[in-house]
Amino acid sequence: MSTGDRLLDIFQEETLERLDNIETGLLQLENSTAELTPELINSIFRDAHSIKAGSNLLKLTVIEELSHKLENVLELIRSDGLVPTELIITASLESVDKLRSLTEDVLDSNTKSIRLQKTMLEVSVQRALAGEN
Repeated sequence: MSTGDRLLDIFQEETLERLDNIETGLLQLENSTAELTPELINSIFRDAHSIKAGSNLLKLTVIEELSHKLENVLELIRSDGLVPTELIITASLESVDKLRSLTEDVLDSNTKSIRLQKTMLEVSVQRALAGEN
C-alpha cells in the first residue's frame, strides 16, 4: 500500500489505526447507549479530529471534509448531549468505511465523491434533533 511518499505512508498507517479505533468506539456506543461515557466520546472525537488535521496538512481535501463532518456529529454528542441514535451510528460507520476506502487510495482520494456519506450524517442529526429514531 506504499505511496512512495513517506508522509503519505505515515498518514495512511496512522489514519487506518484511528479509523479502527473510531469504528470500535462507535460499535461500543451502539451496544451500550445507556453507558455513554465522556471518555469514550472524547476518544472517538480525538481520533476524528486527528484525521481531519492530518488530511488538512497534506491537502487531502475530501478526507478532510468527511472527517470534519464526522467530527461535527461527534462534537454534538460530546458537548450538546445529542443522543447517538441507531441512524447516527449507522451514518457514522458508513463514513468510517468511506474514509477507510479514501485512505487506502489516498493518491486519488481528492477525486472521489462523499456526497452520500455527508448527506447521511446530516439527515441522521436532523432526525435525532427532531426526536425521530
